[in-house]
Amino acid sequence: MRLSTTRFGDMDIDESRTILMKAGILGFEHLKRYVFLLQDKEILFWWFQSVDDGSVAFVVINPFVIKPDYKPIIQDNDIELLEVESPEDVFLMSIVTIRSDPFKVTANLKAPIVINSKKRLAKQLVLDKSDYPIQYSIMDNKVILGEEFYKKEEIIASALAI
Repeated sequence: MRLSTTRFGDMDIDESRTILMKAGILGFEHLKRYVFLLQDKEILFWWFQSVDDGSVAFVVINPFVIKPDYKPIIQDNDIELLEVESPEDVFLMSIVTIRSDPFKVTANLKAPIVINSKKRLAKQLVLDKSDYPIQYSIMDNKVILGEEFYKKEEIIASALAI
């Protein structure tokens, strides 16, 4: 499938890589199909590019990289909606806000994108009764990334066929 984007230009995307949002991203509910784009495997941030509108793309990050003790509760109705059969099929991403000051980069831990990597279905959840912030500072956390992190990310990337 041919995809025309404002950030990356025209590109061919394997349609099997498309992720279907069962409930759209807040404010973008009308956009249902997305694909992950990775510019550099050495960088923590990925792009969640809309297939339906080439001008819409979100910077995302694996929330466990910036908050290893992150434990969002996914409700049974969301598990059913996403047709999750096994916890291993669930992959989470948080939308990142990048400001002009690079030390003020934040991730939304209150409303992660939950993805069934096996069936390629997703939904942005707003966590109930959660103390997780909408603007969790990424730079306040002294994350030391080693070889083990990259091995985990490669496993995830291959599962999502990025």
